[in-house]
Amino acid sequence: MGIYQRDSRWMVYWHVNGKRHDKSFGRGELGQVKAQAFDRAVQDAIEHGLPVPEADSVISSINFQQMSDDLVVTETLSKRNTITLGELGKKYLDHMRASGRTEKHIRNIERLLENQFIPVIGDKHVDTLTYQQDMVPFILHFQGISGSTGKSRSQYTVNKYCDYLSFIFNFGIANGLTSVNPLKNWKKPKVQPWDLRLTLVDAKKIMTCAEPHLRWAMEVCFNLGTRPGESELLSLRWEHIDFESSTIKIYASKTKSYRIVPINHEFLNRLKEEQKLSISGYVIEYQGRKLTTIRKSFKNACKRAGITYPTRMYDLRHLFATTLLNKGADLAAVSKLMGHSTVKLTADTYYHYMEGEKERAVNMLPALEVA
Repeated sequence: MGIYQRDSRWMVYWHVNGKRHDKSFGRGELGQVKAQAFDRAVQDAIEHGLPVPEADSVISSINFQQMSDDLVVTETLSKRNTITLGELGKKYLDHMRASGRTEKHIRNIERLLENQFIPVIGDKHVDTLTYQQDMVPFILHFQGISGSTGKSRSQYTVNKYCDYLSFIFNFGIANGLTSVNPLKNWKKPKVQPWDLRLTLVDAKKIMTCAEPHLRWAMEVCFNLGTRPGESELLSLRWEHIDFESSTIKIYASKTKSYRIVPINHEFLNRLKEEQKLSISGYVIEYQGRKLTTIRKSFKNACKRAGITYPTRMYDLRHLFATTLLNKGADLAAVSKLMGHSTVKLTADTYYHYMEGEKERAVNMLPALEVA
């Protein structure tokens, strides 16, 4: 139960038998006084196990002079509890800009707020939101069919949306803007790991059916193990390559760190050939311009190649790691090439792809027997 504003109108909300009720008391100082009086009456009734009184009977008994004096005491608290989800979202976006987050990530959160979160939840005052009344319907909505794809959203997507929203709520609490995170008690369901099915043979099939810029992008992604998209692959510039030392400096916007990746001799020659044809200064380009996405091109190439199982451009990065590990590359070295924060992350992600390693390990055991 509590007081909030909707379209400048003072509102009171309360719950009876799990059902939420909202009552409007008008605008301005008089509306605030009425809402405060009714809110106190509701609290008192619920605490003593009595029915919630009629609003008119409560309003008719108000001592308006006394209630007006009380406004001075409650003014600060009232202001604190009136920030809406949209207002909090804007402050969070400004916080991300000040923190140096990428503009692409900021735009993504902004679009989610405007097109997904606020339309589903409503631009309500954050401190009035509850898990049962607001967050559960929000989660169930996004577990349904996506309007853009016509397919059910994955649990991974639902988890990501809830994480983003929870970050916003926690930001509000940390900065004294709000007092609740209605997703605090939400338990994130586990997501089934991505089933990597792409093979070197199928990757070559896709490349055969790909447009020239995509074919080159796939070759670069596989040879350097980059994250696809603007985070790494599409942001690579020729100036990042040291042809004398046969290395490339890759900046990962995800981890905000650089890593140095050696380039084998054969692929270094391929890079030299492609550099001569480059116009934009970027390693990957299309008609002399920088690319921002190659997802659609990859999807179309997969269709033309007859690849029927789910696969993504990101699978080339996975294929880079699994191929090296299966050929006996050191796990720590692969971890550094991938830009992982720990070797444990690499092991947890890829060890089960290393064919025959467990069998090879147990075959090293000597016999334990007596004559």
